[in-house]
Amino acid sequence: MSQNFKSYSWICLTFGSDCGIISDLGSSTMGQLSATTVTIAQYTAITTMMHKNKMLIGEHRKVRGKHNYLTEKAKLLLRTILAALHFLHEDDKCPKKITKSDIFVKNGRAELNAVDLCKKEDDMILQNYKEVHEIIMETVFQQNSKDIPEDVMHLLRLMTSRATAIDMKYVIYTHACLVPLENREAFFMKMYKQITKVLPEDKPTAHKKILQALPYALDWYNKLQGNSLLEELFMWKENDSRKGITCFLNSYRNATTHDMDNYCTGNGYTSDDYQLVLWVTFPMLLPRMQEELEKAGHLKILKLHSMA
Repeated sequence: MSQNFKSYSWICLTFGSDCGIISDLGSSTMGQLSATTVTIAQYTAITTMMHKNKMLIGEHRKVRGKHNYLTEKAKLLLRTILAALHFLHEDDKCPKKITKSDIFVKNGRAELNAVDLCKKEDDMILQNYKEVHEIIMETVFQQNSKDIPEDVMHLLRLMTSRATAIDMKYVIYTHACLVPLENREAFFMKMYKQITKVLPEDKPTAHKKILQALPYALDWYNKLQGNSLLEELFMWKENDSRKGITCFLNSYRNATTHDMDNYCTGNGYTSDDYQLVLWVTFPMLLPRMQEELEKAGHLKILKLHSMA
């Protein structure tokens, strides 16, 4: 029989600058909660979780897209939920059951309220992720899966597959779709250097497999067309036919590193503006880099949680 545990105090779980909290809130404690503490259902009802049908900076009107992407508040909410769960699992514990009534939100950060804990087992890890998946779908996305961005769907699929829920726990915990805009450049650069500089020397076979698995190898240059900002960043020209994942990674690296080179010319765009365009145009690049590095055993050493 598995040993039972229960949390009896506020436990702060560091996740970059965020904090997921496991707590035991008796009736007296509940009365002392700040007025800013609400249930996850209340919070998502009054807080915008996703930008829908947005036009990106630089897009020509003739080719304007209809883009959906998470708000920064939604990212913070989701990553603090996943951080709290991750640290429980790292401590060899699992909540016996997680419902939306167990999750409160204070200052935009998720708090798990008085969950009963048991010893960690693979079946319980999968159950926990499936329960959180269900809560996210109901409260954040209102069961409307067709509007969910591709990279967020990637995260949700990892959480509900037995193999990936167990083997990709660190990817779920640090998933790129939840990284703040201001940290995406550094997040990408750590993985880029590992893939293009370290692995060719240390693990050439793994390096080759990762490159073969990454997206956008054959069509990345087509995605630049119609957006003057991207065309400038990637130095795209008409009839450009550059192909190959190495060319794309190097071009993306140059784009994200030199995004502010023309700021002095008065275009007024910030680094976050550029990162938003790169993120929405190539949503699956960073998540797939994470996934493939984890398969090769080269992700955790990058300590991406420090900037996620």
